[in-house]
Amino acid sequence: MLVSATACARRPLLDRAVRARGGALHSVVRAAEADVLAPFAAGHWTWRTLFAPPDRYAWSIDTLGEPNHYLFDGEVTRLFIGRREVSAGAGWNPPLRAIARYVAVVNLDALFLPAVTVAPLTEGDAPPGVVDGLLVTFADDGARYRLGFDAQTLLVWAAGPVTLPPLGDGELVARFADFRQRHGRILAFRTAYLFRGSALAEERTLAACPNVEVDEAAFRDPMRIPPCGTGASAGD
Repeated sequence: MLVSATACARRPLLDRAVRARGGALHSVVRAAEADVLAPFAAGHWTWRTLFAPPDRYAWSIDTLGEPNHYLFDGEVTRLFIGRREVSAGAGWNPPLRAIARYVAVVNLDALFLPAVTVAPLTEGDAPPGVVDGLLVTFADDGARYRLGFDAQTLLVWAAGPVTLPPLGDGELVARFADFRQRHGRILAFRTAYLFRGSALAEERTLAACPNVEVDEAAFRDPMRIPPCGTGASAGD
């Protein structure tokens, strides 16, 4: 499970970043499309994600057949094909846990919980366009993440470890752009991902619904994931 930032020296930057975004994210549902470049999954994909702090995550991927649903409730990971659960496990480090933690880091709120240390990002550790940055370290496994913010204190860049089957372990870099306001929160609608230094995917958010009410069962049953469409529910 995730644990929180005790380095008070950098709390003001986190506070400013959350304020610049419009406040806390208690949950966020996204509908998105992506052009994936990885050889094992190259093509145009559509999916829906749900995140809620500290590290609960659901990822529903459309396929030519039934959708594939990957769920993590903070303890157990589950795979569904359509409505059928085909696997479940509570191992310490399944790939979905690493992805959930990465998403938690870039959503910021989990960094205020206990046993994550936060320090200034050293000069040269972030790309051009980053005005200020943080180095985040988790006490449980020592995983480290770098975050970069622009002049408006919006998160525009992140780098950290993930596991992507069948590619394995490596650093995932995300560059965030096309910021739009939805339900009082400013969210990135375009993300470019690199994995191990190579282009992985270009993701475009079609609809974003922050701070929707989430039933805890949504992280155990994909049929409970809240909808987020491209009309009024998208939060214009």
